[in-house]
Amino acid sequence: MTNFVERHFRSLIFATWLITSLLFLFVARDSISAWKMGDPDDQLRLVQVRDWIAGQSWWDITQYRMNPPEGGPMHWSRLVDIPIAAMILLLRPFLGNALAEQWACALVPLLTYGCFLALFAATAARLFGKTAALLAAASVFTILPAIMQVLPMRIDHHGWQLVCFMAAARALFDAKRTKLSAAIIGIAMATWIEISIEGLPFAIVFMAVLGMRWLFPRFDSQGQLSENHQLSVALLALAVGTCLLYIVTEGFVFAANYCDGLSPFHIGSFAAVASVFGIAVLFARGRHLSLPVKLVIGAFASAAGLVVVLSAAPQCTQDAFAELDPLVREYWYGRVPEGLPLWDIPLQFAMQHFVGLFFGVIGMVWMAVCSPLQKPDKFALIILFIGSFAVGTLVSRTTVYALCLGTIMLSPMSIALLANAEKKPGLGARMGLRVLAVTLIVPVIVGQNISNWIEQTDEAANPKTAVNQRAFEQLARQCQKTEAARMLNQLPVSHLMAGLDTSPAVLQFTGHSVVATGHHRNQNAMADVIRTFTGTADVAKAVLQKRRIDFLITCDGSFELNQYEARSPDGFGAQIRRGKVPSWLVRQRDIGPFHVWRVDWDRI
Repeated sequence: MTNFVERHFRSLIFATWLITSLLFLFVARDSISAWKMGDPDDQLRLVQVRDWIAGQSWWDITQYRMNPPEGGPMHWSRLVDIPIAAMILLLRPFLGNALAEQWACALVPLLTYGCFLALFAATAARLFGKTAALLAAASVFTILPAIMQVLPMRIDHHGWQLVCFMAAARALFDAKRTKLSAAIIGIAMATWIEISIEGLPFAIVFMAVLGMRWLFPRFDSQGQLSENHQLSVALLALAVGTCLLYIVTEGFVFAANYCDGLSPFHIGSFAAVASVFGIAVLFARGRHLSLPVKLVIGAFASAAGLVVVLSAAPQCTQDAFAELDPLVREYWYGRVPEGLPLWDIPLQFAMQHFVGLFFGVIGMVWMAVCSPLQKPDKFALIILFIGSFAVGTLVSRTTVYALCLGTIMLSPMSIALLANAEKKPGLGARMGLRVLAVTLIVPVIVGQNISNWIEQTDEAANPKTAVNQRAFEQLARQCQKTEAARMLNQLPVSHLMAGLDTSPAVLQFTGHSVVATGHHRNQNAMADVIRTFTGTADVAKAVLQKRRIDFLITCDGSFELNQYEARSPDGFGAQIRRGKVPSWLVRQRDIGPFHVWRVDWDRI
């Protein structure tokens, strides 16, 4: 078996990708045919790609049907648009534009998944051998937070972040081409940070691993100390990579600094740190530096990078959303669970993360104690896992990277348990070890069962609430249907006031314009949407008048609007739902699940 896997490893990984991709297409067939995207971010990503193909400048990522006439500023990278646009243009001559878009949204995530799976398997093979890597690759589909990012119709940037992480992880454990691997780490982190600033803490984690290698160099085959220059190479690649990617995607515009995306101050900080380490390497000229000297160099480099940040963008030392409007932070940012710490999201949703991380810790301990892996690689893997674990607890959606590492570490442990099971004389002992081995490699089953138990317990304790929740979920499904958004084309092309979560579907399926979606660079318009539904009738009137709104749209199954009503029971949204409608707002016939009001400009 081992020899077969060794000989046909790449073919087996390709077969794994192909089989699981076909399975994903089958499972998602209704979503594909119904044009049901993963979430509003995917809908708006497609709108951005459409605008680019239609002639909007590569350099201009403003969404002009949002917050007209200025448009809604976006913080997304054009890099993610490239494969989607390329697939649409490739398929359009054969399928027509509509089907080309549909199949591009179905297939591009699977190509992203292929890149991720190949790098994931290569990392596992380098660490624990190809048999364990094949088991890990076959278990990837159980890492739900990862798979949810690469399913058909999920075209946002999160899947490419997984690719960047695994590319850096694979390079981190490449002992043959150390300098090239360091450069790959720097470039992967630069690409990730360009795609999403979420990559910044992980860049720090990877640099910390390389920093430990620099502080404590290995002995070479002759027993002489061999200075490790991976850190300086990776930092140089990070600084140069972010600079080039910034120019490619933003142009030579270096005036503005944003906390939520790659900005000049980030590049300046990376360059300052890389310069200090580069000068140190040149100064050393092959000589071995003592540990105290290295610590001084590291402290000086960190201080240099911090000085750049404090002088150019001191507001960004808090968090990426430090400048967010308080109203938007309270009503929008606070209800996005994937961006919150693990301890702030409901337990039934957090449980799968907790169970996966717990199992990952088990895998890490086994790896540290029982694995034949070399000590430097053990140390590097422990730092990478603990760092990813720490970041994941602060931002729940980033637990996915620690879960991926946990699956890699658990695979050889499962194989070892299965091998030991065959040596046990008793049937009970053999079956027990086999069950344990399978459980370790699919922690999602344990986490899901616990989540289901929590949900059932809550429903049993509050049966009326559970019934109401199920009824509301039925309404929500009606609001989210593609046909519902398309039906709004019955209205003349207009400027609509709708919820932040509904507006991306309006942009995707109609020609209407909207005030805002849930994208924070457009926070002033977002605040106006929230004020309209949570403020008084006079506040709503002022916003609608200022923005020249033609129609106001609501849906009873909107999670967002129901939250506004729950938190502002006397707000304008709650008033019109109860039938308390001012004379300047004229009720129109419902369109599908949507309630429609026309703003009467003669009375406002």
